[in-house]
Amino acid sequence: MDELDTTQAALELAKFAGFRFLTTLVANPFNVAQTLLQVQHLPLAVREERTPDSDETPDPDDPAYYEYLRARHTGRTTRVVRATTDHSGYVDGRPGYELGALDSGKLSVVRKLIGHPTEGALSVFKGAFTQWTYDMLHLLLQPTLEGALNEALGVYDGSGDAVTGALTLVASVVAVGWALSPLELVRTRLVVQAASPIHRKYRGVIHTLRTVAREEGGLRSLYFSPFHLIPTLVKHTLDAVFRGLGANAINVITNVDAYEHPNMFACCELLWRTLSAVVMLPIDTVRTRLQAQPRYTQKEVEFRTCVPLARPYTGMANCLWRVVAEEGRGVKQMREKASNVGHYGLRGLYPGLSVQVMANFLVFG
Repeated sequence: MDELDTTQAALELAKFAGFRFLTTLVANPFNVAQTLLQVQHLPLAVREERTPDSDETPDPDDPAYYEYLRARHTGRTTRVVRATTDHSGYVDGRPGYELGALDSGKLSVVRKLIGHPTEGALSVFKGAFTQWTYDMLHLLLQPTLEGALNEALGVYDGSGDAVTGALTLVASVVAVGWALSPLELVRTRLVVQAASPIHRKYRGVIHTLRTVAREEGGLRSLYFSPFHLIPTLVKHTLDAVFRGLGANAINVITNVDAYEHPNMFACCELLWRTLSAVVMLPIDTVRTRLQAQPRYTQKEVEFRTCVPLARPYTGMANCLWRVVAEEGRGVKQMREKASNVGHYGLRGLYPGLSVQVMANFLVFG
């Protein structure tokens, strides 16, 4: 009987793992797009509309000719931009393996990845196995650790209160997230790196872990360096609060009961999820940028990426400030705008926010 129960449990686990892998594959193209939008360095100069430096009229056979006609028809002036490749493979001053500036839409990023000559359709599945491994380990380890903490503190016996249960939930999420954080870094590196075999540095999960450990101070640096430790603890702590304690927070703050006022409670949940996106997205963006940045103690192979990255950051606060300062509006535009929010470039911290908010409304509906 015990052998049958074990076999049945193993089969159910295998089915669940297979289903989870399929869902990871389906969602991965959009997760890849989100990661690339988060890590790309897109300063104001790249965002601004280009102005003409000559009255050159393009050749009618050039695709840029239609942009020229449309600009003249609308009364706007734009510079004619042609993609030129030099003997080193640089396109318009950037390496040929880079995608260039990405639009804010995830679907357009996916299309650009698929259509790029050195990326292609397989690039939308970069990091999928690593993400699946992380999800499965987290699903197995976090409830186990939470149950052990609850049992040790007597929460299941009725002697513990709601605060103790909430603390064990947060502690287990943070501990497991910290333990698995190298896998998150591996996934980010695999997604961001150029897919071309000539320029690719990492060849899989194990190879990435070994290479990072060899070049960047070992796993001890990944776990205990403030450069990675602080963003990891902040991210997983807030993630546990917003995802695991939402119902309790709504009850405490609004005193709305889910059974007596289900519609009001659903509206509160929508506001809570929206608040979660507003708070968590900048933290996740900063952390992802730090993960994409190698911190070499010894360098063997250059890390070439499919999107342009910023100059190395020194930490979480430095990354946050530089995104705000470098990817916001200029002083001239600040004077022209009544709001300082546009100048301080908060849009650089919120790639994909509109999609998340829209998804919250769809779930609510």
